[in-house]
Amino acid sequence: MAYKVLNNISVKDTSSSKLAAIKTDMLVLIINKGTKNDSSFKELDAISTKYLSKTIASHLKDAGSSIILPKINGIAAENILLVKGYEKDTPMHKWLSMYASIAKKGNQLGAKDLAVMCGDVSPNDKDEFWLIEMVAKTIESNVYIFSETKNKTVKKPSVKKLTIITSGLSSANLSKAKLAAKKGYAIGEGVNTAKYLGDLPANHCTPKIIEKKVKAMTKDFPKLKVKSFNEKDMEKLGMGSFLSVSRGSIEPARMMVIEYKGAKPSEKPIALVGKGVTFDTGGVSIKPSPAMDEMKWDMCGAATVFGVMSTLARMNANINVVGVMACAENMCSSTATKPGDVVTSMSGQTIEILNTDAEGRLILADALTYVGKYKPSYVIDMATLTGAVVIALGRHASGVMANDQYLADMIVSAGEESGDRAWQLPLWDEHQSCTKTRYADLANIGGGREAGTIHAAAFLSKFTNDYKWAHIDIAATASYSTPVKGGTGRPVPLISELLLNKKLK
Repeated sequence: MAYKVLNNISVKDTSSSKLAAIKTDMLVLIINKGTKNDSSFKELDAISTKYLSKTIASHLKDAGSSIILPKINGIAAENILLVKGYEKDTPMHKWLSMYASIAKKGNQLGAKDLAVMCGDVSPNDKDEFWLIEMVAKTIESNVYIFSETKNKTVKKPSVKKLTIITSGLSSANLSKAKLAAKKGYAIGEGVNTAKYLGDLPANHCTPKIIEKKVKAMTKDFPKLKVKSFNEKDMEKLGMGSFLSVSRGSIEPARMMVIEYKGAKPSEKPIALVGKGVTFDTGGVSIKPSPAMDEMKWDMCGAATVFGVMSTLARMNANINVVGVMACAENMCSSTATKPGDVVTSMSGQTIEILNTDAEGRLILADALTYVGKYKPSYVIDMATLTGAVVIALGRHASGVMANDQYLADMIVSAGEESGDRAWQLPLWDEHQSCTKTRYADLANIGGGREAGTIHAAAFLSKFTNDYKWAHIDIAATASYSTPVKGGTGRPVPLISELLLNKKLK
């Protein structure tokens, strides 16, 4: 099932809906330089006997600051949230943080619905439709509160309805605005779907449980078709690399293949492959105990595939996409794979497993080989693959490596457009030597600590010779320990932007 919070989203223009007459629990006014000259705001300010403009002058000194006002006679809204907006040269992440804070204030207030007037300023080179999309996406994904494993008295999201208010749009542009809101909502729903799966404890999110949830999603979206592979199926396919990871667990591995066909049958699909290690102890190469609970997020690549596929189906996108969720649990037991074991991958290449905690690449190796049967135009894998990417890039950007520069460029561009940033790291021929070993065709780790993220991608590249491919390492961005612990839903916005807007050639 897809995970949405808002039940309703709409766009209204002040030409047909007066601000003062809009019934809502919280009317949000984003104040920019031109707001005071807007006729709708002037009318509202007059009704308040200049209370609004006086409050703005006295309380909203810094961009991003806000104040909540109680009900004002003559204005239908129960509360008004005034927010000092940013100017167009302000970095995008501050805009997105502002919209996120609006969603959270709505929940804190217990508001059931929000009405947001976006203002007349957007970041450099972005138009009003981008602004509407970002408001819809960010509010939907930030009213989310995970509560499934708490008792029934825990606070749940109160906000269930969002109205985005525009000013002076023509009927044609109002239609564009509604489409932008729909797209933002669909992406936000995809983000929440990925966050929800990631936030579930590992005992509530085994490979078999994920399989059930994926199959349930097809009830909401008939265009999605799911094929599920159990361990016997994978044995027949020769997936010895994948199955080496699940050997130590009583939870059997699963691989779900989701097909979305929104374009002509003759159009080659784009393939998405997600690492889904539902809990990672490291296996025999066991991890240290601090923060091991966070290893439930090692399936966020697969969760991203789930979220993106729901977004495409919600938008009825004109594209063919195959999504692979490769799920297993990496546990330590008497049956677990041992360092030094050699396995045979689906590609026929043998792999010496020098470190059982480098398991994600073993799963991806066979999943990447499998998607070749679809003869995809492009393949993108997403995985919480290496801690090294956190050291390289910090928490702000995902790492991208590719065997095709055009694809890498488009991924980075989609990240900039969506506010879900990625940065390219090199993948040179010199890096390939890290996979050499005396006892097999490949080793699953390179020697030493240097370039760990790139070495992991170099290993994966050995299974991607037949198509254009990019690897996105999301270990730094898929979840946070602070300031609020939880999944982020990244890179659902980036991949959704890439597939819905970029139109890969």
